[in-house]
Amino acid sequence: MKTGFLSLVTLALFAGMTAAQNEIGLPQLTRPVIVAKSLAGKLVKIKDGELVPHALDPEKAIDHFLLYFSAGWSPGCKKFTPALIKFYRDAKAAGANFEIVFVSRDDSEEEMLQYIGDQKMPWPALRFDALNGLDFVKQAAGRGIPCLAALDSRGLILAHSYKQRKNYIGVETPLMEFARLIGVPELMTPDPGKTKAPDKELQPK
Repeated sequence: MKTGFLSLVTLALFAGMTAAQNEIGLPQLTRPVIVAKSLAGKLVKIKDGELVPHALDPEKAIDHFLLYFSAGWSPGCKKFTPALIKFYRDAKAAGANFEIVFVSRDDSEEEMLQYIGDQKMPWPALRFDALNGLDFVKQAAGRGIPCLAALDSRGLILAHSYKQRKNYIGVETPLMEFARLIGVPELMTPDPGKTKAPDKELQPK
């Protein structure tokens, strides 16, 4: 009974918060998710030139996630990724509680591996074949890349590269909002690899 009541309360709170977010045009998930739990067993990191399984720190609940939809064929992504890497390292050094997850829009796992390796991405990536089983990640995607989606631990989208799912605002604004959410707004400087338009209209895989 208690568990059921808490579930109803969670759904009610989520519905109220998503309604508020819809007013400012952010995409939203259809239901709350425990992001860390949903990603468990589906993350990888590069090691010795290969992608190996990666597990989030089980001792630390992660407050915020930043999904980075990107690909090695995208000039805009290649321009922005180094700025995001600097932000990631600086924010981690400042003690911020968050994680970035790379969601590849490359055409193959081999191209994904090449992109991760070339850029030396320090964050985990969603396994290339795992996207089809993660509806919440598909729902958080934009129509083009580079695209950022900032989520809290239960999947509420708090900042995004798209408004109303069709108006692209780039990566600078959502990253600045994410920096504020995780308590390190001072790390942001104007134009961190700013993009005026997405490189390609995409449909979620």
